Amino acid sequence: MRLIKHVLLGLLIMSRPAAAEDSTIELAVGKTRVITMHEVTDIVIGDDNVAQVQLLGADTLIIKALKPGVTELLLRLSNGLTERIEVTINGFKNESEQTQLNWIKANMPGLSITVTEGIVIIAGELNEADHQLLLNHAQRNPDWLLQITRPEASLAQMIELEVKILEVKRHHLKNLGLSWPSAINGPLVTRDVGQWLSFPVAMQSTINLLEQSGSAKVLAEPKLTAASGGQAEFLVGGEFPVPQVVAQGLQDVDFREYGITLTMSPEDLGQQRIATSIKAEISTIDPATSVNGIPGMLTRRVSSMITAASGESIVLSGLISHEQSYQADVFPFLHQVPIVGRLFTSKEFRDAETELVVVVTPRLNEQIKRQSQRHIAAQRAIHEFREQASCVGLIDGY
Repeated sequence: MRLIKHVLLGLLIMSRPAAAEDSTIELAVGKTRVITMHEVTDIVIGDDNVAQVQLLGADTLIIKALKPGVTELLLRLSNGLTERIEVTINGFKNESEQTQLNWIKANMPGLSITVTEGIVIIAGELNEADHQLLLNHAQRNPDWLLQITRPEASLAQMIELEVKILEVKRHHLKNLGLSWPSAINGPLVTRDVGQWLSFPVAMQSTINLLEQSGSAKVLAEPKLTAASGGQAEFLVGGEFPVPQVVAQGLQDVDFREYGITLTMSPEDLGQQRIATSIKAEISTIDPATSVNGIPGMLTRRVSSMITAASGESIVLSGLISHEQSYQADVFPFLHQVPIVGRLFTSKEFRDAETELVVVVTPRLNEQIKRQSQRHIAAQRAIHEFREQASCVGLIDGY
């Protein structure tokens, strides 16, 4: 009987003089679909283990889903045309389960999802955050089989931190979504006063346009890399001597640091989102608080935790006041300090026409992770080969 079906299937394919538009049908195991067709004379199902087809009269077709799989249904019509229908049988019990699995496929692309004998098998590697999300879904679906591995310590997600320190003309800051009222030293957000903002990737195009038009100058553009949960630090500045009197009237010299310090701790939250803890500090010499000719230090610090998508930028501003550039004239060596020195020598900054803006853009460095994974996989393959071959005398690492 099965041989006759396959022969008839081949004859129908070869004898198709013309075909109506192909269509598809999706069913869950155990479900039934009724299709109305006009003047059907013959039906052929490619795999009767996947779906059962029954013709009632000449215009009613009943399809019953038996087990997960894909097969073809060919219908021969009285006018000589052949209708081809692709039948897909899913192992999902209901639409809610299918919706959950579609969401997992879209948000966790590294996983593989297969259905065997009505059991949904989900396999792959996930970080802690995504693993917890998957467990929440699995609790509502007890017939799911999870085969999840956790990244090894050496395979921690690497995050690249791109830092741009800019001098931007004040009247162009609105292009970045910032504004400075005359009575407030620092940026304003639409709803709350603050020094931190998160922007989509499109802001980078605005910065590039400001650079090309001469409305912004790049003072520094370092790139740092840190493991998820680790720390990266950017420091530029110098030290100035501070004489001190020690025992028996002797003098010693202590050195105090000044300049810009950025300390960043990124963490991969999964689903292409990064939480970044940023601490910024700018220290400059303040002659107004000098004692016995030794100047004091004016320090501004700010810290915050920002959550944004990979590739989105975080903006910090308002750390240096314009008065500090005039105070730097008392200590000419400050003009030699990278970044800050260039800013202090800017006439536009002195005249309050520009502002110092720091832009931090964290990005997931998938390339580094993939290279590490290939290296670990190669090491595992070598180790398994040695065990299977029972080799002796080989030195680890070669």
